Amino acid sequence: MNRRKRWNCFALAVILLLQTCCGEWMPQSERNIAAEFGMNVKRAYASDQLPADKSRKTVKGIENMDSTVLPSQPVTPSATAVAQTATPPAVESPSPAPSQTAVTSEPQPTEVVDLRPEAVKNLYFCGRGRHKVMLSWETSGKASYYLVYRRTAGTGKYTQRACVQTIKYLDHSLKYGKKYQYKVIAVNDVDGIRKSQAVTGVYSNQTIVSTGHQKYSYKEMKGDIRSLRKKYHGIVKADIIGKSEDGRNIYDVVIGNEKASKTLLVVANLHAREYMTSQLCMDQIEYYLENYYKNRDGGAWKKTFDRIAIHYIPMANPDGTMISQYGIESIRSASLRKKLYKMNRGANTKIWKSNARGVDLNRNYPVRFRHQGKRGNMGYSGPKACSESETRAIKGLTDRLKSHHNLQGVVSYHAMGSIIFGGSGLGGKLQKNTDRLYYQTRRLTGYASAVSYHSSSGGDGNYLTYIQNIKRVPGITLEIGRITCPGSAWEYPSIWKRNKLVVINAAKLFK
Repeated sequence: MNRRKRWNCFALAVILLLQTCCGEWMPQSERNIAAEFGMNVKRAYASDQLPADKSRKTVKGIENMDSTVLPSQPVTPSATAVAQTATPPAVESPSPAPSQTAVTSEPQPTEVVDLRPEAVKNLYFCGRGRHKVMLSWETSGKASYYLVYRRTAGTGKYTQRACVQTIKYLDHSLKYGKKYQYKVIAVNDVDGIRKSQAVTGVYSNQTIVSTGHQKYSYKEMKGDIRSLRKKYHGIVKADIIGKSEDGRNIYDVVIGNEKASKTLLVVANLHAREYMTSQLCMDQIEYYLENYYKNRDGGAWKKTFDRIAIHYIPMANPDGTMISQYGIESIRSASLRKKLYKMNRGANTKIWKSNARGVDLNRNYPVRFRHQGKRGNMGYSGPKACSESETRAIKGLTDRLKSHHNLQGVVSYHAMGSIIFGGSGLGGKLQKNTDRLYYQTRRLTGYASAVSYHSSSGGDGNYLTYIQNIKRVPGITLEIGRITCPGSAWEYPSIWKRNKLVVINAAKLFK
């Protein structure tokens, strides 16, 4: 073996010794020589020292940190490099201490892949009768699976109910009248068990709309709408379609498929003292939602609600209702209160029918409008058609449903009398469909015909007249109860028994 080859072998032996002993602290000159011989010192160091559970991406990041010592191809030693290694050093230089080389030689920390599951958020409930609830939730990504826990609200410990891979769970072991607290946790088991933070929510498996008291107020209705939306997420919604003259919301509560090809409209409480009709409509809404997924009274209600969405305006005259229940002092506007005191002149406000401006809303629609009465508790038509904000809100929704959502019929609730108004002289298909709705409702309720009833307005400015004559939509008006108005709480059970199926059967008629 010639001298050149012997020195090359000696140089390689020294480099291997330094690599084994010094690792990352190999002097730069030896690093350069190693690179000349095609040796990848940093790659060897990284692959030997990294923990086994680091990701491939992390190793690759370390490899690319210092490209100056990572030639893409092995390089043949040059004459200069051989000359530099011809005379080995007499004394081997000691390796520098780690503290002296950390700044220049230590690999910089790299980003570690976060393998925690994505967060769970927005826990929803959809009641399915008195013993079942469907839980669903949103996430910002996917997880391996989800753990669902439950406890009776406020007491005891959570117990695991399910381990599911979907973002929903049906709990079918509830007791009616209780509140339950749920907790959902996302889990990722790709690289060990990693859990997200829990999202919690309370489901009240109780009746929401109270019918055991006489004064069903605007505030109570507003709270009930909010609770129903929470309990029956996805099958009920509520929109604000306008404001009253004193700034209260006029709600449109929708049951069923918003994209259904047909709609039905129910309007209650046009007259202030008839607020039991609001209570009835809210009770109907809860009953239909509770039985949404069940086969009740001749068929699956979900199929009906998929085809025809039901819109409710449960309290069309919230200001007047406040006056009838709590007096003029319940009106928030000082200017309105001053005018109300002047027009009422100390009379009993319990029998108030008008809105907060003394206008009878059932005389204010643009159909055969004529000036009637004077401002006060009842009978005043207003200065012109649609002069009141409540009228404009109800007319606006009616017109939109007719123009864009195939409005099939209207049910209008008033009180008292236990009679039903239909329509005559309408002609053609309109007359036929009005009669179908009218006679079906009479059979359900047992209410009498209103043919002998004579209104002081003669139908001028009347909402039902507007529905039939202007919009050409079948419509009926029901006068619930028998005694006086406002109705007494003891009469409500009989009213409920007669009317609980009126609206769902009207929907089935037109679906």
